[in-house]
Amino acid sequence: MPPNFYAVAVVTMDGKIAKNSAHFSDWSSKEDKDFLHKKMNDSDVILVGNNTYKIAKKPLSKRNCIVFTSSVPKTKKAKENLLYCNPKKIDFKKLILDLGYKKICVLGGAKTYGYFLEKNLLNEIFLTIEPIVFGSGISLFDFDAGIKKFKLVSVKKLNKKGAVLLHYKK
Repeated sequence: MPPNFYAVAVVTMDGKIAKNSAHFSDWSSKEDKDFLHKKMNDSDVILVGNNTYKIAKKPLSKRNCIVFTSSVPKTKKAKENLLYCNPKKIDFKKLILDLGYKKICVLGGAKTYGYFLEKNLLNEIFLTIEPIVFGSGISLFDFDAGIKKFKLVSVKKLNKKGAVLLHYKK
């Protein structure tokens, strides 16, 4: 069975994942966080960008993590469950196959989500839309590789305030 890469993200109604690069996602609902933790628990490894890892280091340090960063030549094992990886210098899909991971949870940020979209590695996207607006900030995807299409599989209302979980597949 080939690896399944799935993104889990929360956005505002205007499609922002954060106000700026240091903004933690403490603005999302309890229901979104419950779903996120469930998906993380079901994953073999969590993949994040370096900035996201720095912001959420404490909760992520308890899990198998791969951190995308350009500060390592190729890969660097920092701890038993922590691998730094330069996606521009390696064949990432081959690395995942070599490591034997089957369920890969991609948690962002925008450049990391964009990398997986650009490389056609995302099989699924779980997207929570919270009923708030930032007005400006960081969009979900940062990539320039043409149009990517997904099919909506399910819609679930998470709470009375109006948070909605969308599930898309390629």
